[in-house]
Amino acid sequence: MNAANDSGPTLVAEFARAFRLHEAGKLREAYLRYDAILKVMPGHAPALHYSGVVLYQAGQMGPAIERIRASIAIDSDAAEPWSNLGIALKAMGNEGAALNAFREAARRAPGDVKILFNLAASALADNEFAEAEATTRTLLAQDANHAAGWFILALSLQPAGRMLEALDAASRAAGLAPEYDNYASLKAQIEIGIGAPLKARQTLESALARHPMSAVLRFELASVLEFRLSGQVAAAAAYDQVLRVEPKHGAALSQLTFLRARLADWQDRDSLVARYRAGVAEALPVLSPFALLSLPSSRAEQRACAQAWTATLARVQPASPRRALSAERLRIGYLSGDFHSHATAFLAAGFFEHHNRDRFEVIAYSTGHDDRSPMRARLVRAFDRFVDVRDRNPLDIAAMIRADDVDILVDLKGHTEGAMPIVLTQRPAPILVHYLGYPGTLGTGIVDYLITDEVVTPASHAADYAEALAGIPGCYQVNDRQRPIGETPSRESLGLPDTGFVFCSFNQTYKINPQVFDAWMAILKATPDAVLWLLCRTDEDPAVGNLRREAHARGVAPERLVFARHRPNPEYLALYRHADLFLDTWPYNAHTTGSDALWAGCPLLTMLGTTFAGRVGASLVSAVGLPELVTPSVDAYAKEAVRLAHDPVEMARLKAHLAGPGRDSPLFDTAATTRAIEAAYEAMAAQYAKGVRRSFKLKAWPLDTPQS
Repeated sequence: MNAANDSGPTLVAEFARAFRLHEAGKLREAYLRYDAILKVMPGHAPALHYSGVVLYQAGQMGPAIERIRASIAIDSDAAEPWSNLGIALKAMGNEGAALNAFREAARRAPGDVKILFNLAASALADNEFAEAEATTRTLLAQDANHAAGWFILALSLQPAGRMLEALDAASRAAGLAPEYDNYASLKAQIEIGIGAPLKARQTLESALARHPMSAVLRFELASVLEFRLSGQVAAAAAYDQVLRVEPKHGAALSQLTFLRARLADWQDRDSLVARYRAGVAEALPVLSPFALLSLPSSRAEQRACAQAWTATLARVQPASPRRALSAERLRIGYLSGDFHSHATAFLAAGFFEHHNRDRFEVIAYSTGHDDRSPMRARLVRAFDRFVDVRDRNPLDIAAMIRADDVDILVDLKGHTEGAMPIVLTQRPAPILVHYLGYPGTLGTGIVDYLITDEVVTPASHAADYAEALAGIPGCYQVNDRQRPIGETPSRESLGLPDTGFVFCSFNQTYKINPQVFDAWMAILKATPDAVLWLLCRTDEDPAVGNLRREAHARGVAPERLVFARHRPNPEYLALYRHADLFLDTWPYNAHTTGSDALWAGCPLLTMLGTTFAGRVGASLVSAVGLPELVTPSVDAYAKEAVRLAHDPVEMARLKAHLAGPGRDSPLFDTAATTRAIEAAYEAMAAQYAKGVRRSFKLKAWPLDTPQS
């Protein structure tokens, strides 16, 4: 702080005393003296300025900003008040105004390194990357050893894809200030970005040797092991170490819980579940709402978790000024990272193709990779426009969608991996909709509507969803009738016995839990000639050994668990020809996999849960015409599985239904489901035209009646 004065001798001396008290940290005494000066001379700019600084230091941001602005109105030539105004505005979350204040400060003191740093950091926070880079380079020209400056430079270069320059800057930051964990962490992130995960691991392990108690570095190392080096067991151990250092590290708790579930490693599951639910109750940040879906949890807990998760990403922007929607054709944008060979694409490709182009223009905004597959090519053809935005930041994507005058933006990812909820928080379209990719609420204010059905979200559950429930008849889940089923391999080639009943559950392993597995093992004990057929990622998948060990512990021969490798979709669908009954999981049911089984002719036995994720199985089998396959309890589920395994006549009836009437059921009527969803879009647009958002109950149109 630099004291200034332009008043008489008495006020000069009084201001000097106030300023010395301020420098000594005696804020109350300093403030009282500043105030005494202002009573005598209300226009004393330095007293206004520094009393504002005291208020800022005391956490009173509004009054602080008011006083500093008053001082600038009297004397706008000094740089320091502008800089302090920027600091206070930034603390209030007003990044745009803070950036302008720092610009004014830098214009008045172009050589002040502290002001230049604040300007660069503020420009970076406001996504003004070019300005952040230019300002930081000016700073570094004056002080080449400014470690934080090199750090800001690295961050400003990343969005432009200038990764080697960013790596050099991050390396300099880490070298100049090895005591800052974030610098080494950023260097490792950039090394991952340029395809050097082993180098990233070395960077992190070297930094951890200096700072073994760093949760930041340990979490980054765990992420490298899990996502880049396929070291899932080692990654789980690393996440566990993060929690030992920082017990309330939400991201580590999320990853450890989910990863242990994927590995079928249940050694401390009860403890992890209890910690997770406790974290949700206290709104612990960065707890994954997706990971919660497969844990015992209520709808209210899932909403609270989604709300806390989104709050850590970005502030939800207010709705844009109202505008008229497209008159001739509603412009529908679909936002997803799954426009390639992915479960969502296998379900929805026909849906995109069946849109009524006389009434709707459909645009894809693809945030995922291009796998150059036939499915990718089909999806590109299915839209009026297909926009690849995988290398754009979320704010740029939101601006693009807004510039395209999209009327209804439909998010297909929710809170799943690779989602971009920040795009949604910017409210880039008049109407925002959530569909298909995530079975739950996204949190307050994110989107307006959730497309659903009366089974997965009955009216009595509406209070637990932030969105208006746009229910369509039948099942909410659209299905593509063009899914081919490959040639049937032999049982021997698949490791199945020549004879005997085959239970299967081709859900991902994270959906299997001890309670589900207890029921399955009880079923196998009651059907001694049967096997249970599951999926695995690789022959070395640790989940295989873990599940077989769990079977042995429950008195079931481990070899009665047979594992099939992941394979291309037509070949995978062909596996169901050897499966007699699909055993569903809970609290997270089969979703796409459930439709796969029914499409390929394999009956699905499910249990009705209490959440969206736990009621999808019931919706599927009800829509296909087999509601008798919905059971009310674990005991009823197990008894029905055993009964069906011993009743070949009933099994033949179920399979005959799926081969005949089931194929023509509402579940697999792509065109009718498309018409129902289009009718929902029309209803949303009509509500919007009346000035209503998120507040209607959609009627259930009959599936056999085309909608105009």
